[in-house]
Amino acid sequence: MAAKFFEQLSSDLNELLKNNDEYNVIIEVGQAPNIQAFKVHSIILKSRCLYFKDKLKSMTYNDKNVKIMKQTNISIEVFNIIIKYIYSGTISLENINTSVVFELLIASNEFGLEELIKHIQLFLLENNVSWLYNNFSRVLQASFKDNNLKDLQQFCANIIAKHPKIIFHSNEFLTLSESILIFILKLDDLQIDGGKIWEYTIKWGIAQNPSLPPNLEQWSDEHFSALKRSLQNCLPLIRYFQISSEDVDKVRPYKKILDSTSWTEIQKLKPITSHVDLDSITIANNNALETESNKAESLEIESNKAKSLEIEPNNSFTMKQCEVTYSIDKEKRFSELLTIPDDSLEIEQTNVITIKYRGKNYYCMNIDEESLKDLIKATKIEQNNGIALKYRGKTYIMMDGYDESLDNTLALKIRRNTYRLTRDYDESPTDLNKPLDGANALKIRGCTNRMMGKYEESLKDLNKSLEIEPNDTFTLKNRGESYRMMSRYEESLVDLSKSLKIKPNDALALKIRGDTYRLMNKYEESIIDLNKSLRIKPNDALTLKFRGSTYRMMGKYEESLEDLNKSLKIKPNDAFTLKSRGETYRMMRRYEESLADLNKSLEIKPDDAFVLKVRGDIYRLMGRYEESLVDLNKSLEIEPNDGFALRTRGDTYRLIDRYEESLIDLNKSLEIEPDNEIALNLRGIIDPYNEWVLDQRK
Repeated sequence: MAAKFFEQLSSDLNELLKNNDEYNVIIEVGQAPNIQAFKVHSIILKSRCLYFKDKLKSMTYNDKNVKIMKQTNISIEVFNIIIKYIYSGTISLENINTSVVFELLIASNEFGLEELIKHIQLFLLENNVSWLYNNFSRVLQASFKDNNLKDLQQFCANIIAKHPKIIFHSNEFLTLSESILIFILKLDDLQIDGGKIWEYTIKWGIAQNPSLPPNLEQWSDEHFSALKRSLQNCLPLIRYFQISSEDVDKVRPYKKILDSTSWTEIQKLKPITSHVDLDSITIANNNALETESNKAESLEIESNKAKSLEIEPNNSFTMKQCEVTYSIDKEKRFSELLTIPDDSLEIEQTNVITIKYRGKNYYCMNIDEESLKDLIKATKIEQNNGIALKYRGKTYIMMDGYDESLDNTLALKIRRNTYRLTRDYDESPTDLNKPLDGANALKIRGCTNRMMGKYEESLKDLNKSLEIEPNDTFTLKNRGESYRMMSRYEESLVDLSKSLKIKPNDALALKIRGDTYRLMNKYEESIIDLNKSLRIKPNDALTLKFRGSTYRMMGKYEESLEDLNKSLKIKPNDAFTLKSRGETYRMMRRYEESLADLNKSLEIKPDDAFVLKVRGDIYRLMGRYEESLVDLNKSLEIEPNDGFALRTRGDTYRLIDRYEESLIDLNKSLEIEPDNEIALNLRGIIDPYNEWVLDQRK
């Protein structure tokens, strides 16, 4: 069997790109004044990309034996990613803004990079569906420029079929290409009646002929002929048999654009009854939402309601009850659920049942802002609605709004425990305004205060709770977590170890103890606990980032990256994980990748002193001294006695010949860490030179 050394090959080719030795092609990317020249090699471009192979074939060398190519329609950032892929065959999308990833897909399609096209489509569909949904018109039009983006085309088809309003009600509908409209009209499962399809098709056709008079009575035969020519490929695709007799009057004014056969068929349409016996529909009761035993019955109900809505599509009562029934489905088809509340709310704007369930659906889809809007509206209409209040509290927690969540629970005295470190939000008493004496209530309030960073208040309640129930594992691990956050690590270990003695396979307690060991620099013990926790819950983002950070502290950078990458795939905007991966990249001297992570981390938490000092150090290593000083100054404003930041700023001052300021920082650094070899060496370098400078000044 042949040995394969692709990783080293990839690394070597990447170095060739960086060093650009013996380049013979210059690609100028961007538009003035922002243009960057990439010095590359024709043999690699032609071997890896047909686009460049064809383009280079038609070009001639200049007098320096170099071919110069311009790429004005692509951003420098996107091209940088593509050229690295062409050379090294590697790409990482996790840390790139979604809009840039989408631009990357369009550029990859233009360059004919089939492997990359497939990979980026899959990445977007697995990780960025909400972005695709929010930018739907852009995605739709881009995916239909040719047939290379079939995965995105299928995504668009599924969305349009289930939620046709997303395109028919959009501002971009009238500017769609004919090919896209034809594609939509061909969809077999398009959930919209024939009359509406006719209306939208006519509007599109008129928009393609801006010279048509706005008043239909002023149209001549030539005007109708112009509209017919624009719609000649669309009209045969309209399902005229689906047009109700009530909608025939919408078609009649445009009968001149129809062939005689189609108009004859439309005239034969019979009225559709608009009555439905709602008494025959059994509404799923509240218990059905909790028990699997009623599922079969609820599915039958769902079927009945769907038929009801076919007959009477604007019946808001049926729409609302369809939504409740769907909630039983364990598959949680949340995106499908949103359509029914939207339609129902168009008819009945203040119905609390519809609003609260749509808010709940948004919550389950992690669309927090929309969830909050609906749930706030529901509680304004009905102040004591338990479901709306419960999910409003949960939404605040997911948005880190612990104070709002607590107020939400306190003010209305809802008996819900909306606070847990894990994602398992259990029900229990939380009327936290009243004096508490029960162990259960005390531990919940203690847990709530811990999540809000009120550790002293948390300890008071948890201590009292443990006096009543000394072996309660939930309380022990929460007190252990409070101690950990207060840097009282020995006390934290006592509680967590006791909790684990009672429940040895508690993934959460193992995770917390593992991180406590990490903070105590007991890395081997940390890894043992974190490994065990991940065997129980292998995709826990928090545990992965703790283990990734521990590996970094142990100098195991590849293992660290593996964990941190996986954690960020689950939670891409976690500031701690981003800064930890940025620090790992720094230790590996991969400064550009480090900066990307640290920049993103600072977008989320702008005043993180640790990230600022690490980024300042990277700027120093890259020779960007002014930027280094900006970050280090800000970091030291937040934490003025940080030895590392002082030492790094001292060295930065040294490198720009500001020796007196350098000595001040290094001296202060050595007051904090007297035996630090780096600071001692730097001061040893500066002292003699500084004395010489002072002598010269005299």
